Amino acid sequence: MATNLRGRLLASTLLVGTFCTATPLMAQDQVAAADTASEEAIVVTGTRIFSPTLSSPVPVTSVSVGDLTRTGDVSVGDQLNNLPSLRSSYSSSNSTQYIGTTGLNILDLRGLGVPRTLVLVNGRRHITSVEGEFQIDTNTIPTDLLERVDIVTGGSSAVYGSDAMAGVVNFVLKKDFEGVNLNAQGGITSYGDRGTYRLSGTFGTNFSEGRGNIAVSLEYSQQNLVTFADRPKLTGAFAGRRQFQLVDDPSADNTIPNRQFLTGVHSYGYSNGGSFISYSEGSVFNCSDAAGACLPNGFPRVYLFQPDGTLKEGNYGTDFRPVGSGNNQGGDGATLNDTGTLNPRVQRYVANLVGHYDFSDAFRPFVEAKFVRVKAYSQGGPTFSQGGPQGLDGGAVAEPFNYLIYTPIMLDNAYLNPQARATIQSLLPAGSTFFALNRNNVDLGTRDEAPQRDTWRVVVGAEGTFNDDWHYDVSVDYGHLKTRTKFYNNRIEQNFYNAIDAVRNGAGQIVCRVNQVTVTDPGCQPLDILGNGRASQAALDYINTTSRYWGKATELDISANLAGDSSQLFELPGGPVRFAIGAEYRRETAAYHYDDLVTSGATFLNAIQPFNPPSFAVKEAYGELEVPLLSNLPFVEELSLNGAARVADYKGSAGTVWAYNYGVMYAPIRDIKFRANYSRSVRAPTLGDLYSSPSQDYDSLNDPCDANFINAGKASRPANCAAAGVPVGFQNTEARAATLEILSGGNSNLTVEKSRSITFGAIIQPRWVPGLTVTLDYYDVKISNVIQPVEPQTILDGCYDAPSLDNTFCKLIYPRDADHTFGAPALLKASVNYAAQRTRGLDVDVAYNHRLGDKDRVQLRFIGNWVRTRTDYPYLDSPDQPERIKGELGDPIYAFNASIDWTHDKFTLGYQLRYIGKQSITDWEAQHTTYGVAPLDPYYADRVYYPSVTYHNIRATLDVNDHFQFYGGVDNLTNKMPPLGVLGTGSLTDGDAIYDNIGRMMYVGVRVKL
Repeated sequence: MATNLRGRLLASTLLVGTFCTATPLMAQDQVAAADTASEEAIVVTGTRIFSPTLSSPVPVTSVSVGDLTRTGDVSVGDQLNNLPSLRSSYSSSNSTQYIGTTGLNILDLRGLGVPRTLVLVNGRRHITSVEGEFQIDTNTIPTDLLERVDIVTGGSSAVYGSDAMAGVVNFVLKKDFEGVNLNAQGGITSYGDRGTYRLSGTFGTNFSEGRGNIAVSLEYSQQNLVTFADRPKLTGAFAGRRQFQLVDDPSADNTIPNRQFLTGVHSYGYSNGGSFISYSEGSVFNCSDAAGACLPNGFPRVYLFQPDGTLKEGNYGTDFRPVGSGNNQGGDGATLNDTGTLNPRVQRYVANLVGHYDFSDAFRPFVEAKFVRVKAYSQGGPTFSQGGPQGLDGGAVAEPFNYLIYTPIMLDNAYLNPQARATIQSLLPAGSTFFALNRNNVDLGTRDEAPQRDTWRVVVGAEGTFNDDWHYDVSVDYGHLKTRTKFYNNRIEQNFYNAIDAVRNGAGQIVCRVNQVTVTDPGCQPLDILGNGRASQAALDYINTTSRYWGKATELDISANLAGDSSQLFELPGGPVRFAIGAEYRRETAAYHYDDLVTSGATFLNAIQPFNPPSFAVKEAYGELEVPLLSNLPFVEELSLNGAARVADYKGSAGTVWAYNYGVMYAPIRDIKFRANYSRSVRAPTLGDLYSSPSQDYDSLNDPCDANFINAGKASRPANCAAAGVPVGFQNTEARAATLEILSGGNSNLTVEKSRSITFGAIIQPRWVPGLTVTLDYYDVKISNVIQPVEPQTILDGCYDAPSLDNTFCKLIYPRDADHTFGAPALLKASVNYAAQRTRGLDVDVAYNHRLGDKDRVQLRFIGNWVRTRTDYPYLDSPDQPERIKGELGDPIYAFNASIDWTHDKFTLGYQLRYIGKQSITDWEAQHTTYGVAPLDPYYADRVYYPSVTYHNIRATLDVNDHFQFYGGVDNLTNKMPPLGVLGTGSLTDGDAIYDNIGRMMYVGVRVKL
């Protein structure tokens, strides 16, 4: 499920009282612009040509730093993600969804994927925050020295190079800052947690009679950790999960909804103290043959270890095993949500310096330098075990069984209570020597992650003006990233198996079996896990380790640009021809590795191999042209054409590629302008795309040949499953019960992605309604040859839904085992140039700024987005087969922000409403007729949509005098939480971070200007 489109931003010229909104850059200072014959020529993001701000042929929007920091949240990235044109693919709340990503905040324009949004600082590239990728963490941008953020919609590779497929986000820093600015802010939720703090100071001075300027900005910010346990009503911690629960057998031919939204859901397969389930054949759904092993419903009995080590039969509540789920409602078992992170702790330390000295108009050297340290922390889930062989007579029981992580306990275990032993033996086959313990190991420690990312960046260069109106700039940009991450309580697998195999030695002492006769492992400490909280600290120290990750990346970017016009040679009826030309060289390196234990696969963490690819390098040249054909004529106030082209020579498989764009601007009268633009853009494969080593991974997968899913696909699915040897009525209980092992890796044969984007729209500024600006922009972006890993579920579905098994997807699946379950690994997840993406929609931005006398002013905003199309084409062997993304979780069809701000003298009161439209609870195709195909799973659930959600924010600002400003506000005034069990953490899809999962936030702050 991909991506949502959100709309326009509020103008950087709006008053301080405006609340976190944005206005098109073209609308800035609209009244003054209308009455001024000419505007100052500047470089607008989206072009390198010096031109008036109101003449951009592409949608460019701008938001000031004041708008982005006027909330209780101290993360600029999170505030940008709240805008309709950006999707919350990597925000604070869902940054914990993958290994090593805690604390990252990466922008995703138009929801076309974070790799396809190019992030710049002052129009230049920035060192990555993810080794081997071109992805910038917004936490590395200095907030206090930030002036505004410009956003360009549509492909811009001809101007800026690779990655600008969806568009560009450019962070523009202040220049010529003089004086002292201090800011302090603190906030807290109505729950008394998630403390947020920001302290910053910017110090600048001019010297040499204003020819030189230097400014230093220092900043510290912190957002405190919020865990699942802090929001039990949302997460179901301790009491039971809130979720859509399977309540009816999907294989049954009836019209009963298969799922209902329930609360108090627990998992039979796990308990915090450990459980024994009287199953056989490696499946927790099959009863053993022993008398009394089965309940009347035909499923195994469940027994729970108590804190004193005794065994007690569990409370079954409403048992959902008969319909294919391992859950219950109101019974015993783990919630699986007692631990986990809703929002991680993030600390930022920022030092930034900017300076320049004007020797002359023709030579103005400058420097930008910064150091940023971002420290984050998230609480993870514990280790766990479920399934595996049950009651076999010896053998290699300490070896993982068919990629299910399990815990074998020998029946002579010294910690096994006699009552518990007797019960278990009575339910196992005669001669059994062990049983499988199902357990959620909360008391053994949560698997926490603590990254530290250090970023250095230095830009040195010179710029100047000559020939009256020609401008040049040259710069050398060097960046360095160093990442160090600790993974706490990572289990050492062999130590764990040694420790749980506890026996008595000849002296009657409880020891590890490996030390029972001869001490072969002096460090081994016996571990008692037969009941919650019984483990000794010595045993925990033996089985757990703090694993480590080291990563680094560098970037060297050398660029030269020249811009000017033909005014000294000739002019067209519309004015002089403007141009820009330039060249760029960029080289990037990356590497990372985990410690030896992780790399070898000796720990619970995935076995991840070292990454040490060759360097990335590209040489580029570009040119831009703006041709003003006519101006100041009846019905032709302005008519101009523009175009740009870039050639890039990439090291490796991408080779030499071209990007280009062209557009037109037409204003029949002063009150309205029409603009249109067409662009072709490219994105080169990253080092990670090309060279990441095949590494162990896991995913929760539905077997298309399972009885629950065989009729939920294409008509060819049953025949293909039969051809694969899978019998009718097969139940893949292992896939139902646990995640499956897969391999993930890169592909060195990848080539460039290509995109085509079209934008056209209108800017309306009626002279008879001063202060009103209306912009409407339609966009149509299509990306082909998309570099995308084939998702494991897509591989499985694509294999068995194809006309036959002779297809590319089936070749990525390893042979099934003799019992028809998947092997270990089950399949290979690799990136290929196969997919396509398309999005079309309309942005609407209406702003009205009106004065009411000398001391009062009212500002009204409506910023909305309508998505007409959002479609992926992810099927390798059926490239024209669409998959609808529009309307799925994270990708609402409608989204908008509306605000009103009233200013009286020095006091401003603001209100903002944020609306998110309803979204499908599962794949759109499941419950809707899509592209002429009937719903694939019409009875998926008793509901179709997550409901629409509205958030309300208020803020007040008081300017005491020219030096002091106090402010405060409340975000999410009504304490709205995510709907229907959604957590906002990426647990369902990264799109669920579209919802606020923190609740009501209150904050106050003060600004001092000296």
